[in-house]
Amino acid sequence: MEKVILIRYAEIGLKGRNRGYFERKLIENIRKIARPPEVNKRYGRIVIRLKNQDFDNIEKNLKYVFGIQNYSYAFAVSHNIDEIKNAVYELVKLNLNNYKTFKVETKRSFKNFPMKSLEFSAFIGGFILEHFPELKVDVHNPDLTIGIEIKEKEVFVFAGKKKLYGGLPVGVSGKALLLLSGGIDSPVAGWYMMKRGVSIETISFLSPPFTTEKSVKKILDLAEKLSRYMPDSLRAWIIPFTEVQQYIKQNVPDRYSLIIQRRSMMRIANQLSKMIKAKALITGENLGQVASQTLTNMHSIEEASNLPVLRPLIGFEKMEIVEKAKEIETYEISILPYIDSCVAFAPKNPATSSNVSEIKNIEKDLEKLSDLENSVLEKAEKFVF
Repeated sequence: MEKVILIRYAEIGLKGRNRGYFERKLIENIRKIARPPEVNKRYGRIVIRLKNQDFDNIEKNLKYVFGIQNYSYAFAVSHNIDEIKNAVYELVKLNLNNYKTFKVETKRSFKNFPMKSLEFSAFIGGFILEHFPELKVDVHNPDLTIGIEIKEKEVFVFAGKKKLYGGLPVGVSGKALLLLSGGIDSPVAGWYMMKRGVSIETISFLSPPFTTEKSVKKILDLAEKLSRYMPDSLRAWIIPFTEVQQYIKQNVPDRYSLIIQRRSMMRIANQLSKMIKAKALITGENLGQVASQTLTNMHSIEEASNLPVLRPLIGFEKMEIVEKAKEIETYEISILPYIDSCVAFAPKNPATSSNVSEIKNIEKDLEKLSDLENSVLEKAEKFVF
């Protein structure tokens, strides 16, 4: 009996002629993130051959691999019926303390196997009842499902399926730049875009000395959490934004200062995106959540970007975002009381509605703004996770 992890995917299987590319990328990401001794594709499944390596060490990293729908701890055996029975016995014994009812499901793609699927399920069910009389059969709602997949060259025997996040392998959808603040929303936005196969780098704007080294650490801790889902390294860029903000604060009507700060962030993020070959920006914006996130203000801010601005959280309820942040372990970092750059220079009464033409007319008089934006980008710090 060979110990394996049997990995299944869903959406990737619908990719038609491109399916092979997605499968290869998923296998590559599994190798880089979970670091198994051997992984390959067989029979429409991805199989990790454990080769005496600790299952737990590999399993704990599989949840960071987008593209996996579910997986099972399994045994790979030959077509020999006694070997199959031995594998079933070991799996039931491992799970005996947790379950009271069971059923057997057999899928037979190797048609030369001597028993048909239903017949073999009944045969193995009888074997389990004989050796584990404390268990009872429940074909509708069992505690434990023993799965048997009879393939051409081997048989997989497994107990249950553990669900993961699904989605697409990181990297198949290109690269985007995440505007990562210290708040709850933006790390979750980055997570959702990685789930759609997007590779990310992050850009954060801080305002020293109004923001401290603790604010820097907060941003980097959030970036580190997101980096676990990246098969390759994640680069986090921190921009010292104080000079730009002070100039805007001194030369712009206070109610529009936040919108113009955000437009400035968009232009700087576009410049960095060109350097790193990112094709879109990602924000944690959520419609109506704060003054800058009304439709008119989002339009005014996005107009400053030459790249698409992706907003995966746009229609979420706040509690949905909070629950996901807790799940991906960014929430406790995000609620640490260290201010970000927008808070440091927030207007007293920010405009909740704006007009692009009016905003652009204000910017025409900001002669130094472009030079300041270039200057702070040149001072950017890069961190690699």
